[in-house]
Amino acid sequence: MMWKTTSAECGHVSEMSEMERARYYWTAFKQGDQNAYAMLYNIHAALLLRYGRKIIHDREVVKDCLHDLFVELWRNRQTIGNPESVKNYLLKSLRTKLYKKLKGDKWVVSDEWEENDDRLHEISPEYAIIQSQWALEQKHSIDNALKKLSKRQREIIFLLFYEDMSPTEVATVMSLTIRTIYNTTYNAIQVLKKNISVVEVAYIAILTLFI
Repeated sequence: MMWKTTSAECGHVSEMSEMERARYYWTAFKQGDQNAYAMLYNIHAALLLRYGRKIIHDREVVKDCLHDLFVELWRNRQTIGNPESVKNYLLKSLRTKLYKKLKGDKWVVSDEWEENDDRLHEISPEYAIIQSQWALEQKHSIDNALKKLSKRQREIIFLLFYEDMSPTEVATVMSLTIRTIYNTTYNAIQVLKKNISVVEVAYIAILTLFI
């Protein structure tokens, strides 16, 4: 089944917010629209792959899990619900699948914060502000400090700061309480204080006030 999209509808979709657009394609996908299914993949695949590699370092394993996730989505499209946030639903689904993989196989858990991950230096407006004010050596010092955080702390930092997600959204994706998100973020900042300058920590701390 395919939805026939008129030019007027295309214009309407282009005016939607990211969340609204994802919901629009989700509704069409559930009714068997393969184009909408492909759009859901195209919109979210890069984010899901980046996030997955924060859990399992092996890119091919993450890609396989991502592929399996979308195969299962298509297979179960008539019975799955309508999530409030498609992005959060996909992140949580991939996270669950990856952790099941970790329990069943001996894969390398990603404990590294990669300096060559370009996404970490260009994604959110807040981080762009940081980049414009810090010298290159300061940015490297932050990268090195982030490597000292626990895996859970880095995962939360990635979602909060680099994906602009709210604490509530992160709690939903990671199946944690909001209190845990705040406490873990606070503890992460304490670790960062020991490894980077007060000015650099201040920028990160200030960001937490706006999420």
